Amino acid sequence: MAARLFSGFALLFACCSLASAFEPGDLVVARRDVPILNSGQKVDQIGPGQVLAVVETDGAKLRVSRGRPGWIDAADAIALRDAETFFSKPFATGAGARDYLSRGTVRLSLEKHDEGIADLKKAVEMANEPGDYLESLGYAQLAANQQPAAIETFSRAIHDQPDSAPALMGRGLGYYQVGQNQNAYRDLFKAIELQPQHAFPRKYVGALLHDLGKLDRARTQLDFAVKLDPYDVFIRKALGRLLFDQGDYEAALGEFNAATRLDAKDIEAVAGRGVVQHAIGIDLASAEADFITAIKLVVHREDHAFLWSNLGQVQIELGKFPDAKTNLDKAIELEPNFNEARSHRAWLIAERFSSDEQLIERAKNDLKKVMASQEPRTFWVYQAVARVNMALGNYSGALTYQRLAFAEVKKSGPPRFVAIAEADLKRYASNLSQVGIKR
Repeated sequence: MAARLFSGFALLFACCSLASAFEPGDLVVARRDVPILNSGQKVDQIGPGQVLAVVETDGAKLRVSRGRPGWIDAADAIALRDAETFFSKPFATGAGARDYLSRGTVRLSLEKHDEGIADLKKAVEMANEPGDYLESLGYAQLAANQQPAAIETFSRAIHDQPDSAPALMGRGLGYYQVGQNQNAYRDLFKAIELQPQHAFPRKYVGALLHDLGKLDRARTQLDFAVKLDPYDVFIRKALGRLLFDQGDYEAALGEFNAATRLDAKDIEAVAGRGVVQHAIGIDLASAEADFITAIKLVVHREDHAFLWSNLGQVQIELGKFPDAKTNLDKAIELEPNFNEARSHRAWLIAERFSSDEQLIERAKNDLKKVMASQEPRTFWVYQAVARVNMALGNYSGALTYQRLAFAEVKKSGPPRFVAIAEADLKRYASNLSQVGIKR
């Protein structure tokens, strides 16, 4: 840090000016070793180069978190955009392990993955006691989607320090990302035992338990995690998804709203809120707006075909049929084996474009592909098959598949679609009766 050149009022003014330069959501970097304080007590320690998001400002103080929220002085932080230059200065006269560590960490946050990992590997080589440096390298490798290398790096760190909670958290996350659930649970749960007040291992244990269908146990971990760190977007999203699967849509909406307040550009948070709004069904225009916003944020479209599918589905209910078809077409273009999008498109064609023989043929081909796949049959699949059968005059087939759709939606929801499915079931049964065919 620059020497203290001012005192009294001048120093106070300088500090407050620094704080005003940062806003919630900004990424800042610690200039030096800095304690994170909560109610005057140290809850965490960060080193130079550590990148953190600002979640709140208060005069010359910034609230930050990496699993345990607290406050740091604004004077101890630098904007991420200026950090690489700042931490490169020592290299003009000869850099040490900590200099490589700091610059490497910053480069990772700037998505300069190769350069950042090279710096961190150099730090490990130069360090007399490489434990902490190995942990930083492992997290860098996770950020670069190099999970096997990260697991190996964390294993080296754990070999040297068996009770290193950060290394166990990192290796547990690496195992979770590659689907080694048993190993992930072991490491993350041990990290919880070592640091029970840290939100990081709890949020991933909660997500893992959710994936395994253990919703009550997952809820316990995620509820605890959000109390420990209410500023963590991942926790809010994970809890929102869990609450949605438990059928508590209003609570789920609250969590996704909290996530978007923390990061308005988080695609999963915005899209998750749209999914919940659609399931509730009261404000479909807001659901549509969320999906449109999420699409605007997307970089790699091929990974987000579901956004166009969800947007198309909402637009069907809003009566925007040409727009809906355009977006469903886009979803299938991005992901040709996307069964849900094909089902929605087939339903839409049968419902609104049944006089177009070419489109009806497309709907039939969509459903042939869907029914030939190994994926489980959903409400949307059965609903579409029923509607296409109806358009083709196969009233018996329509009724058969609508019964399956009704049974599926009663089992899995969303609840508001139960009444819709039941109304269609009665309509198909009535059509069958009118042509003199017994049910």
